[in-house]
Amino acid sequence: MGSTSINLPTIRLDTTLTDLYKLADPSTAHLRLGLVLCGVNSAIALTHSFPRNKKYLYQDSPFNNIHPSELKAVADAASNPHKGTSDLQRTIALKYLSLLPQRDAFIAGGPQTPTIFFNVQPGSAEQEAHDAHEAEQTLAVLSPEQRPRFVFCSGPAEIPVKELGIERLAVKIMLDDLEKEGYPLVVGLETQWFLNSKAGLAESGLPTPRAEVVDVEGYVPPVTPEKCCEVCKEEDLSVKGGMKYIPTGCTGKRGRWVDEQMRKIVGKVEAKQAPFVFKTQQTFGGAGTWVVSDEAKKRDLVKELTDDETGVLRKLLSQVTAKNTQMKPGSVVLSEMVRDPLGDYGVTFLVGKGGEAHFLAASEQMINEDNAWIGSTINYARQERLKEKFEAIMRQTAEWVGKHGYIGPVGIDILETKHIPRGEQLQRNGVSSADGQKTAHYIVDLNVRTSGSLALPLLKGHFTSRGMTCASSFSTAVKGSRKEFMETWREEFESGRMLIMAWYEDNTSDREKEVKSIGDVVVGGKDEKDLQDLMKRVRERTEEVTF
Repeated sequence: MGSTSINLPTIRLDTTLTDLYKLADPSTAHLRLGLVLCGVNSAIALTHSFPRNKKYLYQDSPFNNIHPSELKAVADAASNPHKGTSDLQRTIALKYLSLLPQRDAFIAGGPQTPTIFFNVQPGSAEQEAHDAHEAEQTLAVLSPEQRPRFVFCSGPAEIPVKELGIERLAVKIMLDDLEKEGYPLVVGLETQWFLNSKAGLAESGLPTPRAEVVDVEGYVPPVTPEKCCEVCKEEDLSVKGGMKYIPTGCTGKRGRWVDEQMRKIVGKVEAKQAPFVFKTQQTFGGAGTWVVSDEAKKRDLVKELTDDETGVLRKLLSQVTAKNTQMKPGSVVLSEMVRDPLGDYGVTFLVGKGGEAHFLAASEQMINEDNAWIGSTINYARQERLKEKFEAIMRQTAEWVGKHGYIGPVGIDILETKHIPRGEQLQRNGVSSADGQKTAHYIVDLNVRTSGSLALPLLKGHFTSRGMTCASSFSTAVKGSRKEFMETWREEFESGRMLIMAWYEDNTSDREKEVKSIGDVVVGGKDEKDLQDLMKRVRERTEEVTF
């Protein structure tokens, strides 16, 4: 299959996203489901046809770290349609518009379920053909009845819902244009955004570390830059496709509002005794979360939040407007740090229409030194025990998201610890004795969407039928092509021990450049040591990909 001579086994999943949505709400099982599984950025447009989010704000790594010079590059690219996109735009687009949706499309279901993709360079016939070819190669290994129908569009406003007969549209990440077009969404965008918010989790009553939510008051005064102050007049650039933020030194109403809210948040941070965790409202892939282990780290955090050019707070607060203020996108959370964790688990399950929970898997999380999620590992032999261990907290979470009208997949990140402070009363089922020892379970993140580890339980039959009890999924960057990568690991691919869930080979116009690829790979092992040995060998030849 594909363009290589490698004899790849056909992959058959235990179940699919389409089947899970039917299970979640049998009354709508006869309606055609469509899936939008891409990411989005709130700092810059990903392409000319895929605008940045202005209402549903996300603080991923590019948003937090973007420099004014990058915004200028985006503006330059936007002003010249023949130039395409800036380097940063393309880098993010490859991840968010190809890697992420391919990974989830792998488990989407059969041809009756349209899965929506967006081109990384709309208008380029060569690039659009390449986009389709990459997705086609990835999904070709699936059994035909489980191979989704993928549909490419230029942007979120161009989804042919009526033409495709889509009657329900499920989304991974909230896109502003989905709301504008009035698509038939399974769950309302504001509801799903709230359920994924850090403040929502902190105030949910679920078993979480103690936390304080710091809300901002109001929103940026609706004054144009030219009417604000002299600083704003001079620094205001027409940044088409990129966010504007209120410059340092603004003496007008806008600057005074931002400065006041920043002082409030920074004051809370400075008064908080380390260790603690600082989070912005909507994080992605571990971005927007700072682990403050000591006073030196706290000083570093304050600097990162308030830096004149790249400060996170100024960028974030500048995007709080009358159109999104009711969602409190500028709120931040300061939470206690879980002490001496014994385990870091990702529990995935399905939430049905009545708020019931259907356990799918419990995997162990892989986090790098920057606190970014880089993958998950599952032991199929331990699933029944882990289901019993986390059943109470899973059901409690399903009940909470279900009462808000959500149905679909959910992932919760849980830290387990023996350290239970004296006198602490965890909400309801936060303490477990499933393993014969008293431990506390704290939910430290809640992903009310398809999670990065969702494919692992659906591949159980594939791996266990080949004598493998463990599996792991992770994103990777490779110098070389898909074919070269598969040739390197020919034996693992042909035995079914390794498979590609997503891949994008960047074929830029400069043919002299070395070919680079990004991918999402799943590997299996007969036991944990066998799995770790293979993962180590793969990682020695590749690089991490973070979001």
